[in-house]
This record gives sequence, C-alpha cells and structure tokens, in this order.
Amino acid sequence: MLDSPSKSQSTKKRVDRTTYGLAIIGIVILVNILAVGWFARVDLTEDGLYTLSAASRATVENLEDPVSIRAYFTADLPAPYSSTSRYVKDLLDEYATYSHGMLRYQFIDPVEEETEEDKAKKKEFSQDIFGRTIRERTDKEYELLTLGIPPVQIQVNEGDKLEVKQAYMGIMLRHGDKQEVIPLVQDTTGLEYDLTSLIRKLVRHKTPEIAFITGAGGPDLRRELRQSYERMEELYNVREVDLSQEQKIEDAVDGIIVMGTSTPFSDAEQRTIDRFIMSGRGAAFLLDRISVDVRTLNQEPVNHGLDLLLERYGVRVGDGLVLDVESSMVNVSQQRRFMQLAQPVPYPYIPVPRRLNPEHPLTRGLIGVSFPFVSPLENVALQDSGSVIDMLVTSSEKSWIRQQPFELHPLQEWGAGGIEFEGEQNLVATISGLLKTAFDDQGDVAAGEQVELGKALEQRRTETDHARVVVVGGSSILHDKYTSDSNQAFVLNLLDWMLLDDAMLSIRTRGLTVAPLNEVSDTTRNAMKYLNMLGVPAALVVFGLVRWRIREARRRGLTL
Repeated sequence: MLDSPSKSQSTKKRVDRTTYGLAIIGIVILVNILAVGWFARVDLTEDGLYTLSAASRATVENLEDPVSIRAYFTADLPAPYSSTSRYVKDLLDEYATYSHGMLRYQFIDPVEEETEEDKAKKKEFSQDIFGRTIRERTDKEYELLTLGIPPVQIQVNEGDKLEVKQAYMGIMLRHGDKQEVIPLVQDTTGLEYDLTSLIRKLVRHKTPEIAFITGAGGPDLRRELRQSYERMEELYNVREVDLSQEQKIEDAVDGIIVMGTSTPFSDAEQRTIDRFIMSGRGAAFLLDRISVDVRTLNQEPVNHGLDLLLERYGVRVGDGLVLDVESSMVNVSQQRRFMQLAQPVPYPYIPVPRRLNPEHPLTRGLIGVSFPFVSPLENVALQDSGSVIDMLVTSSEKSWIRQQPFELHPLQEWGAGGIEFEGEQNLVATISGLLKTAFDDQGDVAAGEQVELGKALEQRRTETDHARVVVVGGSSILHDKYTSDSNQAFVLNLLDWMLLDDAMLSIRTRGLTVAPLNEVSDTTRNAMKYLNMLGVPAALVVFGLVRWRIREARRRGLTL
C-alpha cells in the first residue's frame, strides 16, 4: 500500500528539520572550537570603550620580553563588582590576544589558594583590648598585603541578611624583576590607560623625567599639589629644580613645568630655561597673575618676570582674569540661625569652557576641564617666525575680563551695574615647530658657571625645529582644591604631548566624553514619545496578525 502524499511530505519535513538542527549544532561546535584561539568583539559605542585602543595594541604587539599579569578577584562578587570583574577579564583577554604570547595573565581567586592552615586561622577569633572581634591574618593575606593589594569590605545580601565580607579586586604586573600594582579596581573608567601606561613603564629602558621649575618662593609641591604630583610620579620621574640655587637643568630632564613664584625669575634663570627649550626639549608654562586663598578670599598679585620671554616665543599673557558664564559651581556656607547650610552657586572666576579643540591630541575627547583664576592669552608671533601657535581652549562668548583689584566673593551680584561681554578669550596655547631663542647673546655664560667647550657650543643653539611649548594663563589647575578627573587628564595629556608621547593621549580621555542630547522641536519630541509608547505594541500586533494569516493560508493548503 502506497503512502499518501501528505504523509510523505510530513516525513520529508521531519528529516529536513533534523538535518537543519544537526547542521546548526555542528556549526555552533565548530565556531566554539575556532574561538578557543581567536578573539573578536562587536563594540557599538562611539569611542570604542570596550575595544582595545590602537596605542594599547601597539604596546603589547611590540613587547620584546614577556610580561605577566595576575588579577586577584574574589569569586562570586555581587553586583556591581561582578561586572567589574567580568570587564577586567575581557580586557586582559584582548591584551593577551594582541601580544602574540608575550603577555600572559592569571585570574586568581585568593580563597582558592588558601592552605588548610589558612582556613583554620580564619575560624579562630579573639578580642582586642577594646572588645572587638579580630583574627590572625592568613599567609595569603600577608602575601597580598606585601604585594600592595589590600582587602576591601563589601556588602553582600545573602538571603534575608545584609553582611559585610572581605574581598580582593587588585592587579599586579611583572616584567623581569620589576613589578607594578593597581591595588583596587573600583571603576573601569581609565583602567585601560592605567594598564597600558604601567606596561610601558615596566618595559621601557628609561622613565621620562619631569622637573618643576619653581624658583625662589615657589609653591610647596607635596602639600599644595599633592594629588597631581603623586599622579605624575606613577608615570614619570618627578623632581623639583630651584633655579635660584641651581644654574642649569640637567640633560637627564626631558620636560619642565614652569610655575609662577613670589619673586620674578632673574635674567640668568630665564636664559637657563631658554637654553633648555632650544635643546629641543618640552616646556609647560603655567603662570598666575594673582594668588588666591579661596578660604579667606585674600589675593596677592604675582610677578613671575617671564612676560618678555613668552612674548618673544609668540604668546602674550594678558592682564586681569577671565570670567565666564560657563563656569564651575562652588559651595558657599551660610549661617542660618542655628544651622550652617552649603549653597551651590556659579562662580565665573572658574571657567569650564566647552570650546576645547577637538582635533588637537592634547584636548581631543576632553570635556569638563576647569581653569580657575586664569588670564587671557594672545598670539603675538610674527608671520615669518616659522612656529605654529594653536589656541586650544577658548572661553564662551559670554565671558569678560576683570582687572585688579578683584571682587572675589561668590555671592556678589554678578549683573550689578551691567556686564559687557567681551567675547571668546584664549586660555591655553601650544607652540610647536620652529622656535628661535629669546636672547640674541645666547653664547654668554652666566657668571660663575663653569662648562666645557662642548657644553658651551651646545648653549649657543639659537633655534629648535621641533619645539613643544604649552602656555596656560594660570597654575591653579594643578592644585588639589580644583582636582577632578578631567583636570588630571588635561595635565597628563599636556605632559605626554610635551614629551612627544601622543599615543597615550587618546586612551586617557576615553569615558570622559559626554554625549549630550541634540535639541529637537516640540513636534519631533511628541512624535518620538508616542512612537515609543504605541509603536512597539502596534508592531507586535501587526507581526501577530501577519503570522496568523500565514499559518491560516498554510493550513488551508494542507487541507485541500
């Protein structure tokens, strides 16, 4: 007896489905086998936040000696720490993939490496003299503390109880007999920059050296600039040079930061700075017109004596301070009867300009950088000077300049008497390319300075063809009182650009860029709102109707 056509078709469909299913399973298995030695990711973020940057790839691709990384993360961390742990592992996967075997990593749960003796110690508790419950540290805990990775206390919700547990979230990098540590990974923003910069620091033969040129009466760097100073020390060798005591800047120094002082730089000190720049090395001038104590609002004029030197380079630092409607908020304490209230108010003396050059590597991707008590800059270079002067940061059109004496109180009536906006003001300038000496008699040697003939000939250099000089009309951006992620990124970008290390600039600003919404009309806004409210349900209804009609048509065909 022959099978009916409908039964034969049904059998054929079952065979086809089985074949398709087996084929799909085989493809999935094959893809997983291939993926063991192959890494890929689709990153749809605008800045490629979840993809290794070109600078990081180049760093690990060019490794000549092995680098090992140990990531110490406690297993089964609760949210949001679990996502941090997953991100770190994915990031290390990319580093290892692009290194072609020169970088290897281990993801370690410290609990799994505990010995039986360690586990026994964790069960033995005692009390200190204050009655607090304590226990002896295990050998593994001592080992991690020695490496510089301390435990942290996190809250864990288990069942119906909220408990505080000890966890580890640190990374150690090792190259030969050198090692670097990231003690705690709390935020993944900037982690790629930290890892890449530490790898570069481990493998390079010489760490770049930065010198603060302060002169007599300069700021206390360890006290007033502690955060900026410590951040720089992680990446460079940092020292302080007082030109009132030293008559030269050593050849080992790669770049200098010149800050305003309470006494002007002498002619001999300016010649020393000029000779350094003419040798082809980088310099950053952060010079104040006024020194402000924000607690007492006291102000003192500053005379650094470098105006003529900078004008010969092509940049003039103007008098007065720039005030801008686009400014930072400051908290002002006010006494209200028995209470003291902190009121946030805008403070135009701390501009937060939106106009940062998006094309220049120093400012590309930066936003939210504040420039407290900054003076305006002007390009005064001759057309045939050969140097290139770029104004990287500009205040808004609603800015103006005030001259001394300054009324600094944050609660003043800013519009009293009317304000005449003076338009955009330049706040940061870079000088690159050909730069000529600021002194015509460069061959002269300062009194008492003994140099060899070769050194004297070097001092007679009257120009450099690869100058890299940065000028900022204020130094407060370095002070702890105004420290922020954006300000630190700007300062470190400044140093990297000055030291010809452009590769790191693009990594540091990743994650700092804000993507604001574009302004839309009321009609467009309402259309988008109702589309979101009704569009998805309507699409599901239409999809269901179409599927229903297709199935009905197929059923009728089988019946016939």
